[in-house]
Amino acid sequence: MTASRFFRSFVIPAFSLLLFSHCAMLGLAGPLLVSESDESKLGAEFNTQLHTDPAQVKEYPVFVANTPERIAFQNYVIGLAQQVYGTIPAKDKPGYAFTYTLIDAPVENAFAVPGGYVYIYTGIIKTMKNESELVGVLGHEISHVTRHHYRDALAKQTGISLLYQALVGKDAGQLTQVVAQAFGTLASLSVSRDNESEADKYGTKYTAASGHNPLGIANYFERVKSPGPAWLSTHPAPKNRVETVRTQVANNSGYSALAANAAVTDYQSRFDQMTAVIRK
Repeated sequence: MTASRFFRSFVIPAFSLLLFSHCAMLGLAGPLLVSESDESKLGAEFNTQLHTDPAQVKEYPVFVANTPERIAFQNYVIGLAQQVYGTIPAKDKPGYAFTYTLIDAPVENAFAVPGGYVYIYTGIIKTMKNESELVGVLGHEISHVTRHHYRDALAKQTGISLLYQALVGKDAGQLTQVVAQAFGTLASLSVSRDNESEADKYGTKYTAASGHNPLGIANYFERVKSPGPAWLSTHPAPKNRVETVRTQVANNSGYSALAANAAVTDYQSRFDQMTAVIRK
């Protein structure tokens, strides 16, 4: 029996309450409690409910690409996300594919759930100035998933015992029920400040690797005001966050060169053209 199976079959049921009260131990248990296979199951169930459950369909209206301009816009955003993901080294990529969905609502938000499901609202894109800002936010969300930041948050917020039963139980409907009950929680999983800093770091790295201005996310952060949009309400932004990204860029000559050439690497003209359809 593998260590992971032993942990999931025997240790979790016996020590779930102990784990609940010891966050440090949750950090060690995360990869054993929630495997990549589990992340895939949870994400797929969440995505299914978002697209089919009447309440979620109303709350999270999926962007409808029903004209050539809207199709082009959707392909543009998804293409940027795929471009960012393509810069990630193979060793850092999870074993599952990523899925990107546009939510058509005037909400300044973007979020991801375990299993590679990334969602971005048209509302936040409308507030952006250029393509590097969009890529920066996409890179941040993708980084949360590739760095598995949601494992511990999921265990703590959903409940270890309940999550364990849903993932390993024989009742296929139990996972559906657990996800339905925790849908809002899954859509706004809160991670630690260290996780947020790491997502900024790797998101900036991937933004630069894609040939964009790596200051994109810093420029977006700097412009929004407290308490800011929904995206920042679920992604705590300490005052030094912008400065940390700027320091990261300044300390890398390649990043600095991209930032210095922002007139090109922001891709503002293309961004303006491709996003015009949602600004009408």
